[in-house]
Parts: sequence; C-alpha cells; structure tokens
Amino acid sequence: MSSERYDVVVAGAGPAGLLAAALVAGRGHRVLLLERGPCPGALPGVVVRERSAAVNVVIENERVAGLRHRPEGEPARTVRARYVVDASGGDSPLRRHVAGARGSSGLAVYACFTAGGGVAGPRRFPFDGGWFWIAPAGDGLTRVGAVVRPDLAGLVRADPGRALSGFAEACPPVRHFLAGATRARGGPGLIRVRPHWSYADDRLWRPGMVLVGDAACAVGPQSPPSRGMHLACRGAGLAAGALDGFLRGAADEAAAFAEFERRYRTAYDEILHDEVLHDDALNHGAPDGAAPHGEVPHCEEPHEGLPFGDGPRSPLPGLSR
Repeated sequence: MSSERYDVVVAGAGPAGLLAAALVAGRGHRVLLLERGPCPGALPGVVVRERSAAVNVVIENERVAGLRHRPEGEPARTVRARYVVDASGGDSPLRRHVAGARGSSGLAVYACFTAGGGVAGPRRFPFDGGWFWIAPAGDGLTRVGAVVRPDLAGLVRADPGRALSGFAEACPPVRHFLAGATRARGGPGLIRVRPHWSYADDRLWRPGMVLVGDAACAVGPQSPPSRGMHLACRGAGLAAGALDGFLRGAADEAAAFAEFERRYRTAYDEILHDEVLHDDALNHGAPDGAAPHGEVPHCEEPHEGLPFGDGPRSPLPGLSR
C-alpha cells in the first residue's frame, strides 16, 4: 500500500473542486485533485489524478488525516493530507463522515404579510417539520414560508392555510412574528405551494475535512443553473480562505471554519430567497384561474385585511412547539 503526503487533497473536479484546488495551490500549498472520471484540464500548481475515485477517509484520533482512492484498474491507495476537501457531489461516499441529516426538502408553502417593522435580510428558523424563512418581499411586504419534509406534504396539500399556521405554532420566532402580522391583499396574500428540492447538510466541516459544492448544499433543479454555480463557487472560495489561514498558522481551525460555515449558509439562504422571488415573478404573470408556474394547482383565497390564522391556532399533529 503506497502513501503520499499533501497539504490538501480535493475529491471531485466539478466547479467547486476545481476552484478550491486552484485557489489553495495559488497560495503556495501542495494540492492533489482526484476525479473519478476524465478531468477537464490541468491546473497550475495542482497535481491532478483523473479516473481515480475517492472511496473513504483516513481518521486518526477523531481527525480526518487523508483518504483512500482507487485508480481505475488498480489497487486502492492512501494519500495523507492536512486537510481533505470533499467536492465529489451529492452522492459523495465521503460526506457521511462530516454531515448529519440533510436539511428538509419536499414542499414549500408561503405567503406575504404586512407587519410593523418588517425584517432586515432573509432569516431562517428550524422547526420539527423542516425550516421557515422570513424575508423582505418588496412594497412593504414580508414573505413567510416553510419548507417541510416530504412526509408532511399531505397536510400541506389538504389545507395549505391551516398547515402554514400549524407549522408557525411549532416555531416560536415565526409564531411571535406572525402574532402582529396581517395577510397581504390580492395576489401576494395567496398561500402558495410548490415543490422544493434544495438541501443543506447539518454540518459542513469537521477537524481535517470540509464539504463544498453539492456535497454540502445545493439549490433545486427548478433554479437557473447560474445560481447553483454561484453557490458552489462561493463555497469553494470561502473554504480556500479558511484553509489558507489554517495551513499557514494564521487562523485557529475552529474559528476559521465556523466562519466559513456561517458565510456559506448565508449564501445558501440568500439564493433560496432569490429562488422564491424568481418563482413569484413568473407566478404574477399567470392568467386568472390558472395554476401559477411550478405550483400545485389549489390556492386558497386570501383573507384580505384579516390577521393571519383566524381564530385559535395549534401545532399540527406530530409537531412540537
């Protein structure tokens, strides 16, 4: 069994892997890039091994210290590195060593509200059934929506208004925000439902290893490809900065990668917000009575001028407050 040593080994030569490898090598570190298929080309300062699939990581004293890869038609090899970057996609065999559960994906249910003070920038809140977002929607409106697990889709389809209200009861920050909110008038106040396939892992790094690209998070196929590319490249750039600081001894590992994860999640949340705005721009052009673009054809009529959730509200079955 042969063993090599590098500062960083990158698994995957997609946009995130290529950019991360190039940026880290450009800062003077020794980088190995592994790609299970043909590699699109050479990178200055990067050792590239194509047709070599990453199969597992090497862990020593709770720290990732390298990985095992299998060149096509050859026995598996071990490469040791100060850091491993997993950019090998959503089906990565390595990400399980870092990530917990993936962020909820399934259906998005949302509407616009008026509320005193509004919000500054998109905010995200987890709850038992998935996660909520609250974000400015323009014209003094605030968009509030939940992305819920696929197993809750039946509740959403049966009664979107009650579902959104029940989900809010299970998420205290959203419940508090909506206590003084009123559903918007007209089209923006309609409760909309559409498929949602975006995801993000619970954790994006651990000592010795970091996730970027689709191994970490991705926006759904309904989004323009440029948004997914932007997110992948943003993650690669943030990871490269954290890696350089750590490898040079200029930054504490935990602090550097906690900041990487915070900024990467912020980029993900902003793209999700833009994705909903993009869908709404298309939806507003739908003819009266037609199912808006990408939505489940149902749509409850808005209660104009009434507070959200007429009457008592309670969490839906299976959700905790």
